[in-house]
Amino acid sequence: MFYKFMGGTEEVLLDVFDKAVVDGSVKFASAAHCNDPFEFKFTSVKPSRGVFDQWHAKYDPLRSADEIENAWSSFSGKASGFNTKFWPRIQLMGQSFVLSLARKWDSHLMWAHYGASHSGFVICYKPSVVDALSELPNQYASGDVNYSDQVPELRWFAGSLSDMLGPVLGTKSAEWAYEEEYRVISQGPAGANAIFEKIDPDQIAGVILGARASSELEAKAIAVQKSRKAFSVKRVAATSGDFRITSYPVDGKVRRFSEFL
Repeated sequence: MFYKFMGGTEEVLLDVFDKAVVDGSVKFASAAHCNDPFEFKFTSVKPSRGVFDQWHAKYDPLRSADEIENAWSSFSGKASGFNTKFWPRIQLMGQSFVLSLARKWDSHLMWAHYGASHSGFVICYKPSVVDALSELPNQYASGDVNYSDQVPELRWFAGSLSDMLGPVLGTKSAEWAYEEEYRVISQGPAGANAIFEKIDPDQIAGVILGARASSELEAKAIAVQKSRKAFSVKRVAATSGDFRITSYPVDGKVRRFSEFL
């Protein structure tokens, strides 16, 4: 199962519920506006001329000799630092749009940071959502995030574009490891804040409401459950005697008063 935490004001949450849960909308946020401005950092590893020529012979064979020489000057000339470090990251940040999913829902930090301090909700996607997302236009990378204290290397012309960019797009600081993130990355127009796509709402197995989620949000979830019989509606609660998070089924008739005990 994959999970998407939803936060915001009450008005925003109710609107997002209709778009994401009822209609199946998914939001890919601009990497340039990620909450961590140090996303997509890398150490640039310049290629040898032999590696450079072999790559173009395999992946870009229609380039003329003059074009090859001009391209090589980007890596060997005075502006090589700008061309191989600064500008590629600016391009990646501007044209990459990220859908972040989590591998678990029962994290105190995730609810605090992304679930509006338990006033929000979590969308529970079926495992098959990965296949559905892979069919969306302009998607070019996906997978579990690797967490590290070391910045990944961008080894120019070491393989296909996905081989080269994979470590850069899929590595974050070790401090983010609690997220257990699975990310899907699409390409989009530079300068946009986000792009929106749609998937079949049946890819959603249910929702988990935060311990502070409103009765209005709960009512929306129960309404969806009536139209989708397999749709699960739960609410976060605490386990007795420790800090573990659990959940209980919501039926719209009985509300527990022990979520925080």
